[in-house]
Amino acid sequence: MKKNWWLFMLLLLGACTTDKKKEVTQLPDYPIEAGVSAPFAGFVGDWLVVAGGCNFPDVPAAEGGQKVYYREVYALNTADPSSEWIRQSDLPFPVAYGAMAETEDGLLCMGGMNADSVTAAVFRIEKVSGKDSFTVRMLPSMPSLVDNGAATRCGNRIYVTGGNQPEKARNLFALRMDMGQTPIWEKLADYPGQQRVQPVLLADDSLLYLFGGFESVRPDSCALANDVLRYDVRKNQWEYETELPDYEAGMPRCLVGAAGVVHGGSLLLTGGVNYQIFKDAMEGRAPEGYMKKDPEWYCFNRDLLSYQPDKKVWNITEGPEQMARAGGVLLEKDGAFYMVCGEIKPGIRSSKVFVFRP
Repeated sequence: MKKNWWLFMLLLLGACTTDKKKEVTQLPDYPIEAGVSAPFAGFVGDWLVVAGGCNFPDVPAAEGGQKVYYREVYALNTADPSSEWIRQSDLPFPVAYGAMAETEDGLLCMGGMNADSVTAAVFRIEKVSGKDSFTVRMLPSMPSLVDNGAATRCGNRIYVTGGNQPEKARNLFALRMDMGQTPIWEKLADYPGQQRVQPVLLADDSLLYLFGGFESVRPDSCALANDVLRYDVRKNQWEYETELPDYEAGMPRCLVGAAGVVHGGSLLLTGGVNYQIFKDAMEGRAPEGYMKKDPEWYCFNRDLLSYQPDKKVWNITEGPEQMARAGGVLLEKDGAFYMVCGEIKPGIRSSKVFVFRP
């Protein structure tokens, strides 16, 4: 049974307050007017940095519009209530659908694609000391092209897997970030089973958890993963972990275009598409006027899924409408959760950045 979202988050975060009305606020709109989906985003200190992404700025996707990819980088000082987005140095090229990880040295951005190509490039968006500005530093490229993959940090390594890789490979790569050493990429054990495009990858202690994703087997067949895989960093070994919980009505659930964070020993996931509606569309069974429905029709996920690996227990709560984004980025800082941009329906992006403070 679903619990009240805010009550659950109150218990989860250990907040103490007599005010039962929890705060949902909004930061200044992201400066790209039509919004973006699948950008790089993360915190560098108190600064929220967002880069790249894509949208349909002129003709809507429902009318055959052309997708545009961006190279712009913007940063917002969240410690300053009067702060506005500041344009920074551009990325080397337009890109979206990459993987990202927060580090002490900056926001690490890996892979992705644009209208022309897929990339293996890696760069870090770093703060310039003493200034309200950022620079982009190139790092060693990944061993393979990867788009629509996922990344996480575990110890002094950044792990990247999933997504589209050449010949539908299921590589897991790790970037060693040893102090004072040149970063080095390592190829580790492939994840088992089907290909996983647009999954979520999270780390807890020395274990990685790979949630969801999908594979286009052929034009009329799309396989959506409704399970979770676990990778042991010490053993370089993958194993099955658990299944995603079904909806209350018994319908299967997926995590495609979703987002997640680690907090307080729990793995928190939200957003993404609806299993059956997405599968029908991918397999050619979309109804007439599919791209022109109201956002609510697509049933993007607004639930918050909390998985506790030590107990192997799921908790599900109904979140606010702003969680229902595909291709958005979920971040956590100082007990607050940030949902950055994303789609509100296929082809329609959002420039909104919401902050949830349980």
